[in-house]
Amino acid sequence: MTLRTNARVAGAAWIASACFIVSAGCANSSTPTGGSAGVSGASANGMQGISSAAGMSAMIVSAAGAAAATAGPSAGTGASSNGGASGTSGNSSASGGAPSTGAGNGGASAGVGGSAAGAGSVVDAGAEDAAVGATRASFPSVSDLGGDGPYQAMTVQSSGPNNNYTIYRPAELAPGGAKNPIVGWMSGGGSTPSQYSLLPHLATHGFVVVASNTSPGLGDEVALGKEILAGIDWILMENTKSDSPFFGKLDETKIASMGYSMGGLATTTIAADPRLTTTVHISGGNMQTDRVKMLHAPAAFICGASGVDIAGANCATDFDAASSPVFYGVFNGGDHLGVRTPPYSDRIQLVVTGWLRWQLMQDASLKAMFVGDMCTVCKDPNWTVKQKGLM
Repeated sequence: MTLRTNARVAGAAWIASACFIVSAGCANSSTPTGGSAGVSGASANGMQGISSAAGMSAMIVSAAGAAAATAGPSAGTGASSNGGASGTSGNSSASGGAPSTGAGNGGASAGVGGSAAGAGSVVDAGAEDAAVGATRASFPSVSDLGGDGPYQAMTVQSSGPNNNYTIYRPAELAPGGAKNPIVGWMSGGGSTPSQYSLLPHLATHGFVVVASNTSPGLGDEVALGKEILAGIDWILMENTKSDSPFFGKLDETKIASMGYSMGGLATTTIAADPRLTTTVHISGGNMQTDRVKMLHAPAAFICGASGVDIAGANCATDFDAASSPVFYGVFNGGDHLGVRTPPYSDRIQLVVTGWLRWQLMQDASLKAMFVGDMCTVCKDPNWTVKQKGLM
């Protein structure tokens, strides 16, 4: 009882501090417009002294590439995109797939008809994904998760419900028939979407991000969660309108909710929504741990350490309380503003991109980034990792 009370008091303090810190002025991040130039540069990620442009991504390739690379080019054989037997753990590509366009990065993108069901295995969707694999196109694999992806990003201001949302999207939607996953976003206290370079970065990788322009206040997480859902509802409706640029271009079965600080709390309040494939909570530990029980889909908790990030202690409590599959990564040395402060923002960007590609784009090669004692993030000295229920 004492622990819960202390956590609630501490939580109120860290959110109040966050609102003050954020509103006191971090410079807005610039929005990238190119599809391949990379916004993070070569900031070191500490992984054996390799830069983010070639560090963790290279290790991912070495960890998962050998088996998958040989499986991708085999058309019509039913070879698994992660090197396993067809149908194993929901990570196998459907038989009849076309040759992989990205075999050099692990062959996770198995071409039209070879889409792998990576994230779906955790939420019993593997069989469904395998069944529809014959008609589902895939996004190409990438060699650098920290850098921009293969698509040019567009920012659409004053859109969504009540024109109060910003949309970050690739200029080319549904490339080669691969429908774009959806990400609903809520910012941290006293900030707006334009201050997060992560959002346009995700657009270059093929995600459509629907971000509320609300600048959150203390204690508004329930209302903020409803705003995330309103944005998701709106973009799903756009997917059905023949006069919308999104018409038929979005994957309605692959949806994430994501937020930072107060936005992370907001994401937890809507975690029971059955449409959510995954949730991402960045420095957003809850003050009410019973809310964490609402998580039903795989979740990623990305936080600084307790005593450094003012949300750190609550993030640890959330991990202990969660009954759903969780990846909990602590970005060592970073404080509550880590998501907006290099080099931590670069590291967070890389990990979040990998997680969403695994969960929403079914890039099965990236499973090795998050699962098991030898996961690539686990071996990175810039991170301290805990896991539960991930397969």
